[in-house]
Amino acid sequence: MVKTMPERRGRAGENKVSRILSKLPYIQYRVINDILLKTSHGTTQIDHVVLSEYGIFVIETKNYSGWILGCEHSEEWTKNVYGQKYQFRNPLKQNYAHVKALMEVLEITDQNIFIPIIAFSNQADIKVQCSKEVINFRHLKNTILRYQNKVLPIDKMVLYEAKLQGFTNYTKDEKSIHVAGVKAKADFNKANISMGICPKCGGKLVERKGKYGNFLGCSNYPRCHFTYNL
Repeated sequence: MVKTMPERRGRAGENKVSRILSKLPYIQYRVINDILLKTSHGTTQIDHVVLSEYGIFVIETKNYSGWILGCEHSEEWTKNVYGQKYQFRNPLKQNYAHVKALMEVLEITDQNIFIPIIAFSNQADIKVQCSKEVINFRHLKNTILRYQNKVLPIDKMVLYEAKLQGFTNYTKDEKSIHVAGVKAKADFNKANISMGICPKCGGKLVERKGKYGNFLGCSNYPRCHFTYNL
């Protein structure tokens, strides 16, 4: 299968992050890259997981450049490169789904053990309004090392590592099915948005003004926080 330019760029970013994570002390940090989890809700692909006594770091890699605009609860973020704007799914929401999948597979009930991180390329200028870890590649290692409160016993860390390693040897067919499922969901959401329907709750979408321009918001706010940048 021939990879598209975005796929090649994404893979290059994941390789950069893998090299950064490989520099973490092995005794304290166990790194697992490119996981395809099977859950009761389907499949979930996770770029990187770092297991340690200090928590389970769940890393979503975005090898993007330009201005990165968005906020914590918006459905879409915007990449602005020399005035050209491109929208992409809020990676915080994407990574939240990854955490929930890991909780199911590893049978963990305490979400506080997990530390989600969104890592953008060093060429990205991050202008995101949120309290979460949204950083550039160059800050990734120090961000992980900053967490020093022990929350996970070593025996559990080793057990989880062995379990997750079993999800790294997936086939091309399994990956193709996963990608097709992701695309189908994205197409469904876009179709609803084009009809003025909130894809999250079925409410009506209303145009509103925000700090970075106009956006569509759900009429059921604050019960539903769905937004879509225009």
